[in-house]
Amino acid sequence: MKTSRDFDFLAEAIFEKLHQSVSISTLKRFWGYLPQYSSTRVSTLDLLAQFVDYKDWEDFCYQTQAPSIDEAPDKITPHFPHKPRYRHTSLMIASIVVLLVVSATLLLHFLPAANDDDPQQSYAATPAHILRRGQIFETCGDYLRLFGISSMKRYWDQPLPHHEDIIIWSPEYHHPQWHNEGERDSLMPTITEWWEPADSLIDDRERQLLMAERNEHLYFTVTRTRELRITFMKNLIDTGYVFLGVYRTDLEKSDSTHVVWERIADECDLSNLAYLEQLRH
Repeated sequence: MKTSRDFDFLAEAIFEKLHQSVSISTLKRFWGYLPQYSSTRVSTLDLLAQFVDYKDWEDFCYQTQAPSIDEAPDKITPHFPHKPRYRHTSLMIASIVVLLVVSATLLLHFLPAANDDDPQQSYAATPAHILRRGQIFETCGDYLRLFGISSMKRYWDQPLPHHEDIIIWSPEYHHPQWHNEGERDSLMPTITEWWEPADSLIDDRERQLLMAERNEHLYFTVTRTRELRITFMKNLIDTGYVFLGVYRTDLEKSDSTHVVWERIADECDLSNLAYLEQLRH
């Protein structure tokens, strides 16, 4: 849990698995990401324990030999008895990254040419290292590997290697929670994103509070980082992913209730991704 995006992912994953919401700010305080201290309720600790397949917080404490739940809730602090040892694996990770980059580079020279008769694949004349708007991929792995990424754990939201504020984004058209709306016929010159709970059992007041917090957090995160998104949208043309271009936040049209992304480039040069940093500002 090192970045603000990590807490977004965890909150959504908890909701999808347990159908209960945990405030992003609560998670940040729990992990010490926010400077102010706040006690964590046992009900929240129970949810976190259940998320990792324990019965509740007490069961987690018992099985991991963490401090007893008999302590007062305001004295309970996170306890992780086995700290991962990354020092001995750093060389292995570096080697894997180098292999992935080399493999992706070699792959670019052998990509098959598209069918010139297919209007959706009019990019056939484009060099293999250039992604152009309208290019279609069957799976997310087909395009992530072009960037040297093999992990599918967060395929919908992957930071570009060595550029943490440039995101390889895989939104779903008409997503039930994030929406991702726009003009489909013109391949989405803008994408409007906002979040709302998918659970119909949440009462209106709680729904509004959750929406306000989540959308405000999204807005201030993207305006602070000036995030850039290399966008592949799912279910826009078919069940696969279509490359839409490179997007940046439209600050004039965005606010704390929604974020509007505008396309600023139709192509992406895979051989020189560093140039994208210039487009962020």
